[in-house]
Amino acid sequence: MIKRFGLILTAFLLALAPLAAQIHDNAGEYGYQFLDISTNPVAMALAGRGIGSGSTIASFIRQPASAVRESHRSLGASHTFWLADTKFTNLNYSFSNRRSHFGLALRNLDYGELEIRDDNGYLIGQYRPLNVDLTGNFALRLTPSFYAGANLGIAYEKLDTDSSVGAHGDLGLSWLPPLENSMFSLALRNLGLSSAMDEESTLFAPSVELDLSKQFDFNTTKLNLELSGIKAVDENWKGALSGELSLYDLILVRLGYKVGYDAEDLTAGLGVRWNRFAIDYGWAAYSSRLNDVHSFGLSYNF
Repeated sequence: MIKRFGLILTAFLLALAPLAAQIHDNAGEYGYQFLDISTNPVAMALAGRGIGSGSTIASFIRQPASAVRESHRSLGASHTFWLADTKFTNLNYSFSNRRSHFGLALRNLDYGELEIRDDNGYLIGQYRPLNVDLTGNFALRLTPSFYAGANLGIAYEKLDTDSSVGAHGDLGLSWLPPLENSMFSLALRNLGLSSAMDEESTLFAPSVELDLSKQFDFNTTKLNLELSGIKAVDENWKGALSGELSLYDLILVRLGYKVGYDAEDLTAGLGVRWNRFAIDYGWAAYSSRLNDVHSFGLSYNF
């Protein structure tokens, strides 16, 4: 099993090599950017990550191997008031028996009604852009310390009369090192192909994503810290720092900071756990005259 994992890791690192180099010539021409929006308020409050947090049921979307560790069955929904009056809605299902994980995520970015005007500025109609994606996840525990997972999704974008359909996938590996309550994860995301929109193919922007988390237990209090690095093919390296404080497994306080982003920096949020239910709120600050973002979520564990 260890030998098999070594072969998987070697192939994985070889696939990452081109992405870690310079920015691609097609920078600025990539589509399906909504796939990189924070999936729920937990991830948003934790600087867009939260891979090592046990309180996010949708971490498999960012890191396909992350959701196997704890046994659970969860259903969640979230709604985000995104930039420029757009709205981002997510439905997530996650099931793990600690040997394997199966997950589903339905994501939709709604722009509302947009106006169509002629060259003289007269209103001649309206249209409603659409971005929707359905992603499935499957992950396995390879050894007590190593996990591997993969996502496969179908995305659809529509702008006025033009549309595009794409198939995309993500690969992920997670390792539990000898350091107690810690995890290192490596993901290769947004691999895919799509049909043409307005006679031009809409490109996916592959990215390399690294996460290192460590949890500290203090009787009734837990603190999870996470350090992350992200390199998309059309951007320079970016970073994220985040922390989640759990009090009596009832109240959760979250804080994050993004490094290297043009208009993003501070994030924060709160969570409440009661019986089988969880309510979460996430906030992210934006600069450059953009509005701050707010996200609300509800999940049920059964």
